[in-house]
Amino acid sequence: MEWSAPGYTEIKQLGAGGGGRVALAVHDETGLEVAIKYLSAHLLRDPAALARFRSEARLLTTLRDPNIATMWEYIQDVGGAAIVMELVNGVSLRALLRENGTTEPEAALVVLKGSLLGLAKAHALGLVHRDYKPENVLVRDDGVSKLVDFGIAVRQGTAAHPEGTPPYMAPELWEGRPASPATDVYAATAVFFECLTGHRPYRSTEPGVLGYQHVHAPVPVHDAPEPIRELVRRGLAKEPRLRPAGALEFVAELEAVARAAYGDDWEERGKRRLAALVALLALLLPRAEQPPPEAATSLARTVFRSMRANVRRVAMGGAVTAAAAVAVAVVLVSRQPPQEQPVGAAAAVPPSEVTTAPVSGPPSTPVTPEPTDDSTEDAPDPDPTPQVVPQDTPETPEPDITDSRPPSPSATVSSTRTPALTRTPTPTLTRAVTDEPPPPLTSVLAVSVGEITIDADAVASAPLTLRANGTGAVTATAAWTASGEDGRTQRVHLSGARSYTRTLTWPMGERPCGRTVTLTVTTSPSTAGGPRTASLSVPPCPATVSGLSVDLGLPEAPGRTATARVRLTASGTGEIPVQATFAVDGEAVGTRTASLSGRTSYSETFTQAFRSRPCGATLSVRVRAGDRTDTARTSVPCPPQVRQVSIVEAGAGAAISAQVRVTTADTQPVRLTVRFAAGEGGDTQTVTLSGQTSYSRSFTYQGKVPCGTKWSVTAATDPAADGGSDSRGGTTPACPEEPEEEEPPTETPRPASRTDDSPGTAE
Repeated sequence: MEWSAPGYTEIKQLGAGGGGRVALAVHDETGLEVAIKYLSAHLLRDPAALARFRSEARLLTTLRDPNIATMWEYIQDVGGAAIVMELVNGVSLRALLRENGTTEPEAALVVLKGSLLGLAKAHALGLVHRDYKPENVLVRDDGVSKLVDFGIAVRQGTAAHPEGTPPYMAPELWEGRPASPATDVYAATAVFFECLTGHRPYRSTEPGVLGYQHVHAPVPVHDAPEPIRELVRRGLAKEPRLRPAGALEFVAELEAVARAAYGDDWEERGKRRLAALVALLALLLPRAEQPPPEAATSLARTVFRSMRANVRRVAMGGAVTAAAAVAVAVVLVSRQPPQEQPVGAAAAVPPSEVTTAPVSGPPSTPVTPEPTDDSTEDAPDPDPTPQVVPQDTPETPEPDITDSRPPSPSATVSSTRTPALTRTPTPTLTRAVTDEPPPPLTSVLAVSVGEITIDADAVASAPLTLRANGTGAVTATAAWTASGEDGRTQRVHLSGARSYTRTLTWPMGERPCGRTVTLTVTTSPSTAGGPRTASLSVPPCPATVSGLSVDLGLPEAPGRTATARVRLTASGTGEIPVQATFAVDGEAVGTRTASLSGRTSYSETFTQAFRSRPCGATLSVRVRAGDRTDTARTSVPCPPQVRQVSIVEAGAGAAISAQVRVTTADTQPVRLTVRFAAGEGGDTQTVTLSGQTSYSRSFTYQGKVPCGTKWSVTAATDPAADGGSDSRGGTTPACPEEPEEEEPPTETPRPASRTDDSPGTAE
């Protein structure tokens, strides 16, 4: 039969691996359930492995943190060695991922935050975990996660033989460089990435190729949800100096990103999601009940001496007082950081030891051993023998720590056993037992939630009544929602009585008109019948329009549909009639109506389509909502239909003639008018052009044009051309001058002739 820790009765085995096994057990004196991590029997014969297991126990005595599984006792005798730990009532993160693939972003952020807080405790002590992976994260049935297995932790800056689980090992480990808190940040981010996407950042099954990917391959940040890609990019940076310097720094970045992306209540939603995933794996839980409250941390009595005992125990004070109520003499030889094969509290899965060299290019020869595949990561290690690497760090003796309380004289028990592996004289086991038995666990007998009311200040409230069978601590968690949307989570811590009445409240900010408010109360420890629920359907509130605005727009030509965007706020969720009337140059052309309800703010769109674009007109819309109105207007520009009209040639002679050219944007009809003017006369000629985009026409004025008369020709189109009309003009030639009439020649007067009766002769 396998050796079991004295003073404990083993109930069932929780996990096993090459380094040992983990069992659920009960402390015989108190009935308290614990998890016991046993070192494998074949490793008991290896002094180095045994020293590393003992070193892990010594390390765990310093790591008291809500996010780390608490060590209660270390036991070693000739039959075996064991670490007694807090029983974490949960399942491994690996089991959750194997069952569900992903956890959703908020749940992944909760896991990452809890793990980082646990790592921060180790970092504060100068330690690096080196083997953070899904198997070493336990998720409780309330969504809280705990970190386990510090079996290969080292001091910060130690350049030890590279150990860890290859899919989560940081580049510096593959290259043989020292480990630092940034090394744990890298591993935690790789697990975070797996929770988000369902797969690891780098997935090669050849260790040599996997190492090259970790050192050189780009970070697959685009596989992660966009709001948290920067967290992935920072945490998986190749160089440690480019990552957050430590876990606490990364927690601050995580919380800022989570609030911005998912709201202030992201953590509560994430825990609820994790609790729901754990509930699906209820058969894997160590037990169905809630774990008891953690005990105090004061040390009972621990004395560090040279190695003399063949039965050795180291206790974490108040936890052991609750579990076994013992104070023990302990033998530990150094504070050297542990390097042993780890065994988790839910599954015993050892890390891989990887032989590495500086990675400069894609490897051609695989490095052994190969990384564990997803489907076998919880299986026992086929090669359980670890490679032991001696440490050069000098050992430092532990100081004596003595409790001020004197041991009870009646609590001394002598036990003589055969010498252990150390071959030392037979020791005496001293056990101090307290006189007071541990208080019984308190159970919740009944829970009731009264009627929900909402006052004038929009504060929802409901009475809570709870009865218990003892005066121990009880926690009631109240989750408020409104129509399915998360509202507030309220925790009430109760103790010191058997009956309690409390009022649960939720300041809602505004009255949830037309919505259903629901309150769900759960307790820890849980009560029979499960959660209690109350709900209230709030009727729609009378709606008064408190704000109204409208914008009007029309797309560029040739768009023909006008859009009115209406924004409205109201005092309640009741029905609000809305009417939008469209008009062109003040004349109504269409009306649209709508009825809005169920909310207190709205954004609605109304449209009006026209057969043809109302070019050059003023378009308006008038919106009436309740007793409020608002109006918006816009001018409708149109590109010119006629691009140009020009008189190419014009002249006047016996008649006036002109050649006119017209260029249009389309083939639609265009009316061309040509006007002639000559002195006091004139003429107008009109022609319709269509079917083309360029025209040339000749026009003649047949009227009489006197010489020396001013004339003009004007060409215009309808619709008007871009640039307007065109004109030409001049003056007809002057009339020719008429010749003057010649005067007849003047005759020379002759002398008067003689007048007588006889002819005479002129001389």
